[in-house]
Amino acid sequence: MRTTYFFVVLFVFFLAMASRFKCGDICERNFSDASGLTRHRQACQIYQEHRRVQVQRLKDKASTTAATAFDLNLQVTSSQLQPPANHPSEVPAAGPSEVDYDAALGSPDAPLSGPILPNDVDPSATDAPRPTRTRARGPASFRRVILHVYDSFRTAFNSFGIACNYRHRPSYDPDSFVSIDQLSHVAAAVKLTEPPWPWKNMTIWRLMSWKSTGNSYKSDAEVTRLVHDVLRAGDFDIAHLATFSTHTESKRLDEADAALNSHDGFGLDGWKCAAPEIMVPTREKRPEGLGQSFIVEGLMYRPLKSVIEAAFSEAASKWFHLTPFKRIWRSASGREQHLYDELYTSDAWNKAHDELQKQKRTDGCKLERVIAGMMFWSDSTHLAQFGHASAWPIYLFFGNLSKYARASPNSGACHPIAFIPSLPQSLIRLISTLTQRKSHADVIAHCKWGLFHAVWHILLDDNFVEAYEDGIVIKCYDGIYRRVYPRIFTYSADYPEKILIATIRDKGICPCPRCFIPKSHFGCLGRLSDIKARLSSARTYFRNKVNAARSAIYQWGNPVKGAFVERILKELSLVPTLNAFTETLSSLGFDLFPILVVDLMHEFELGVLKGVLKHLIRILYAIDPGRLAILNERFFATPPFGVGAIRRFPPNMAEMRQQAARHFEDMLQCAIPAFEGLFPEGHDSIIRTLLFRLAEWHALAKLRLHSDDSLQYLEQSLKSLAAQIRKFQKLTCTVFQTKELPGETAARQRRQQSQAKSGRQTTAPQGPRAKTFNLLTYKFHALGDYVTSIRMFGTTDSYTTQIGELAHRLIKKLYVFTNKRDVPQQLAKQERRGTNLRRQRQANNTLEFESSALDSIPELHHILSSTPNYVVNLTKFLTNLKDHLLSRLYHHEFNGDEYQFDSTKRSQLHFVDNLTRIMESKTFRINYTSYDIRRQQDSMRPGHGCAIMTLSREDGPTAHPFWYAEVLRAFHVPIIHVAPDALNRSPHSMEVLWVRWLGVEPGYKWGFKEACLPKVGFVPESDENAFGFLDPSLVIRGCHLIPAFSGGRTDTLLRRGASVARQHGETDDWVAYYVNIFADRDMFARFAGFGLVRPIVEDNYLGDDDVDEDEDMDEDEDMDGPDVPPKTLTASGSENIDYHGHLDSDDDDANSSGGSQEEEDNDVDDDSDDGDDDDELHMSEEGGSSEDGDFGDEDESRFEF
Repeated sequence: MRTTYFFVVLFVFFLAMASRFKCGDICERNFSDASGLTRHRQACQIYQEHRRVQVQRLKDKASTTAATAFDLNLQVTSSQLQPPANHPSEVPAAGPSEVDYDAALGSPDAPLSGPILPNDVDPSATDAPRPTRTRARGPASFRRVILHVYDSFRTAFNSFGIACNYRHRPSYDPDSFVSIDQLSHVAAAVKLTEPPWPWKNMTIWRLMSWKSTGNSYKSDAEVTRLVHDVLRAGDFDIAHLATFSTHTESKRLDEADAALNSHDGFGLDGWKCAAPEIMVPTREKRPEGLGQSFIVEGLMYRPLKSVIEAAFSEAASKWFHLTPFKRIWRSASGREQHLYDELYTSDAWNKAHDELQKQKRTDGCKLERVIAGMMFWSDSTHLAQFGHASAWPIYLFFGNLSKYARASPNSGACHPIAFIPSLPQSLIRLISTLTQRKSHADVIAHCKWGLFHAVWHILLDDNFVEAYEDGIVIKCYDGIYRRVYPRIFTYSADYPEKILIATIRDKGICPCPRCFIPKSHFGCLGRLSDIKARLSSARTYFRNKVNAARSAIYQWGNPVKGAFVERILKELSLVPTLNAFTETLSSLGFDLFPILVVDLMHEFELGVLKGVLKHLIRILYAIDPGRLAILNERFFATPPFGVGAIRRFPPNMAEMRQQAARHFEDMLQCAIPAFEGLFPEGHDSIIRTLLFRLAEWHALAKLRLHSDDSLQYLEQSLKSLAAQIRKFQKLTCTVFQTKELPGETAARQRRQQSQAKSGRQTTAPQGPRAKTFNLLTYKFHALGDYVTSIRMFGTTDSYTTQIGELAHRLIKKLYVFTNKRDVPQQLAKQERRGTNLRRQRQANNTLEFESSALDSIPELHHILSSTPNYVVNLTKFLTNLKDHLLSRLYHHEFNGDEYQFDSTKRSQLHFVDNLTRIMESKTFRINYTSYDIRRQQDSMRPGHGCAIMTLSREDGPTAHPFWYAEVLRAFHVPIIHVAPDALNRSPHSMEVLWVRWLGVEPGYKWGFKEACLPKVGFVPESDENAFGFLDPSLVIRGCHLIPAFSGGRTDTLLRRGASVARQHGETDDWVAYYVNIFADRDMFARFAGFGLVRPIVEDNYLGDDDVDEDEDMDEDEDMDGPDVPPKTLTASGSENIDYHGHLDSDDDDANSSGGSQEEEDNDVDDDSDDGDDDDELHMSEEGGSSEDGDFGDEDESRFEF
């Protein structure tokens, strides 16, 4: 027994001695002596990478400590800089980069700890600088401290509680301009050629300008523009057109443009032609390590440096923000929050600007340093509806300009900088002779990667790199010289384009262009492990791995996807292509992968959302194909809202044919009532909650203005959404055996037949295949990066790919003017013509960006059209109308019930024409201030479906924040008030809305925690307040009501039959309606409690029952979302009269809630769509007749035809 014990002790002793020298906590290798450990660590990649990370952290910490920023009010005394009394004499004096990192890290035998890059990373492949040891500089005193003094200040808080916090005092503020007259004396930076250049007279200039601008399909509006802008112009002379020829004058413009030099305003950024060179793998061993060179002709590009110089010199640069700042919002309680909106207010821009000011120059330049914020878009597009003509443009936008101007296709903010040529057929034939057939697709894909980055090597030329490092001296629009430094902040593209930019393989093991998280872990979205993994596994560029793979391909003749190359690249989803961005700019501190920003349109609307909706339809088809007909009927019965916010659904919505992102967005906004009750019990509630969480997250991610609180809410919403999707997949998707829809099967069979004809596939087309719901996709994984992206670069609408899609309209319009040959060259020529003419127009009219239909009347709350063609008889409502008007004349506060006046007061109010010819308004427009302090407008037609919302007058914790009504008619009532206490005794007109009220359904629970929409219904006609009159100034805005289809219809609320309160042909009403809180962003912000317009919401909308972040949480606990109780509104009607915001003519929200004046005039006709010129409604006290039928005569609260 003792012998056994002795050997056990001896074994434990030797085991302890063997594990004494351990490499680290992450690397599990143990050694018996220090020499073995030292030799191992010299070759251990894990230890070296971990050491590099720790060195970099210490360097950052030392830099932060040494370069402490002091505000102007910080007083630094000399005593603070003296070394302590017991300061050692042998401590070396070091600057921010002179710290002994080896000493700080400890001895080489110190154990490892902390995160490292996954999958056995090669530390030599990264671009991080290697640490160096420092030497003592003799008997030292104390560490050198660099003081950076900032001339910072904060503006005063405005009426919305917003202030601007500048780290550096700006020399130029484009937001301060009130009118164009204040800048009329400022000359442009570069002398621009003025009209009629290059033509002889203004007549030809105007005619050619009209041809080269506007719509390529000359509509009625374009002909009208021809008449007013060209033919009726004061300098137009028909005699100048005696020998006019469009071809001759276009050629004259091209020749004049080519003759310009770099000192001319229009000659800075002309198009150039180049031929990028790519290397084609040959499968041959070549000691020089090069493949067969191939020249791709046809690249048209504009030098980036020249584009920057031209953009900062033209008239549009008047609106450029040169100094970044941060917006701060202070609520009524005094709490301050950071606001996120524009790129020039983002953390990334402020950080880059600070680093630029700290940059030390050796040439003694004292010019102000500013940043040119570059934002790139690229995507291929079809140029015609029929045929195969296509283009692959690259667009450049400048973040110095507001996103509201950049989003307008006609603002001139888009700068096409290149047209990437496609791979020619000669290259395809060459590949077929060099490689085997099974490798053709791999080599072609490799050449496509090579071509893309060869183009970017040309764009990122030496001039741009020099400008990136040393800046460009430019005389800006205000006449001041500045040194402008280009900085690339964002690159917006869909996923196929992102993998080209990031040089990663499509749908590989790690398909994300921003991190190394493997695809098998994508289902953990929203959990704490996923959040930590994103922070610790950020993607970096491994040059050594790429070079090793390229050597294997070009030097040793390995296949592009051979086994040896795959062992090097596959684990990290790399490709054997040198990245032009990293190779060119990494030495200057540029990091490519963070700029590949999220893409809401492709990742969510055309990705996650489309997949969920399509799978819901598959489940319905598996349950009963007849239910798809019910779904189509419900979507078709859903009323549209606004101008472009929610469009009319087609009768076959479930087929989902040829639908764009906006169609899926509309489906999501209206999906809850449409899908309700179509699924079995239990699954129906899961799907309803899923649709609500999808709409909630989508509305939050698409907000144009975020605060710290709203971003916290977005984080919580993501956790709720991810948990609900996992629950849907686990509990619902596994129950139903779903297959392809008939349309999907037909499309797949057509593809198979096409591939069979080309010899690429030999299998015969099959029937419907099984389809399962898949979460392991990049688009689902990308939802976790939105909060980070918003914090770094501003809100998603600033860099959405939708802006690039809108820019395609310009290219497609230019394509119409070409002869369809040498398309890139002709597109470049047409773009040049339009740019020259646009710059001439902007130089003479710099108000082009701020044109708006509301400029002349921004203070108006509402607009009721008035036309004498529509008159009605209102004698039926004499008593009620007098009480309503007298309440307003005596300024009684509206509480929902009309104040009752005596006969004396009523007799003192007289109506012109005794209410027999009251003017009726056919359009009702409401101007309001949205959550992001923009002026918006809802345009509606009084009648069935014209729903409005007003502030609730109820109190209590369960009170609903709004009241709802349907506007049946709108009137201008001429009156004369002759009472002794009358404020106005002269004849004047008062505006009145005749409404049918809706009430909240009793006992129904709604809200963000319950994931339920508010439900309302018409007040029964037996209630005396079912109908009434309303002051238009009390209306907040229009709202979208969707019938609760599952509840059915009834005639108990209003007697069966035709009525002015019903749609034509209907004889009953829906039992209830859902209030669509997701109709647009402003509507969602009002119900969620966001927004900065008064009254400010002070409640905390983030509830206590947040999603549990524990990795092992229960599914039921995982379902709980953020507790967001109903909130009071963020802007009342009266608030909008005092307007202190900006105007917006090109905002998507303007389209969603009424649009611009021009759009409304196209869709809403005040005079011509409602029948006869004299549409009289004879409403006599006895219930007189008219062409439309009879009124009931039982109760004044029920008005029927």
